[in-house]
Amino acid sequence: MKNITLYSNTKKTSLEAKDKLFRMLTAAGYKIVSEGADLIIVIGGDGTMLSAIRRYRAMKIPFLGVNTGTLGFLPSVPPNQLEIILELLDTKAYAIQSYPLLEVRCKTVNGEQIDGYAFNEILIKHLEPRLLEVKIYIDGKPFNYFTGDGFIISTPIGSTGYAIWAGGVATHSELPVYQITPIHANDNSINRPLKTSMVVPIETVIDFSIVKAQLRAVIVACDGRKVTDDFISQISVRAAHKEVKILRYGDYDYFELFRNKIIDKRVSRVLSD
Repeated sequence: MKNITLYSNTKKTSLEAKDKLFRMLTAAGYKIVSEGADLIIVIGGDGTMLSAIRRYRAMKIPFLGVNTGTLGFLPSVPPNQLEIILELLDTKAYAIQSYPLLEVRCKTVNGEQIDGYAFNEILIKHLEPRLLEVKIYIDGKPFNYFTGDGFIISTPIGSTGYAIWAGGVATHSELPVYQITPIHANDNSINRPLKTSMVVPIETVIDFSIVKAQLRAVIVACDGRKVTDDFISQISVRAAHKEVKILRYGDYDYFELFRNKIIDKRVSRVLSD
């Protein structure tokens, strides 16, 4: 990995880390490039990592994060320990983990087909302050008539994002599954919508048919980005035949990361007697 692209947000701490890293890498014989890289080093938080993945995912090369954000579940190297990057590149003391993308295929009321990809989650939500009505099919079979605010469909690595705060479950990042989490299901004497988060095998296909699609605008967003402003009638979600590679250093421990970032939020407490 001699050719490296540096990608950062515009925060002062990120730009300072980027400049320092540029000087360190070039002094060590690495080449900083805008094209033809072997590695993308992302300086920022989770949002910056997602932005970099959107931009560079087609290159099929690994991403390494420097965390200058507030949470940083994806970035792993602290900005005050940039020398770790030189050490792991020189010694190849790292692991590369692959994570699946989700693919969403939307059909508009005019018959146009629009595809999108998500590393963390796909959001399906009614645009107006009224209930979303949708028929859900799983692997082609009728499953549920849903009324409520919408859904978060998350990858395992994305389950600790929006989904977990909406009542979803934390899913280990190595499991071959993904998750659908309903948002504010409207359960009454008439409606029996899906109310709890559901984890499904990775090969599962979930289809949504929007009721009264020409009258009800629905947002479909991949990692916070809308796929279209047009009215959508049909939505299909499945695992994509695409993966994103994340470079990890040291002994990566999902449970330790989850405890630090989600439970304790980096608050140090003594747990032993």
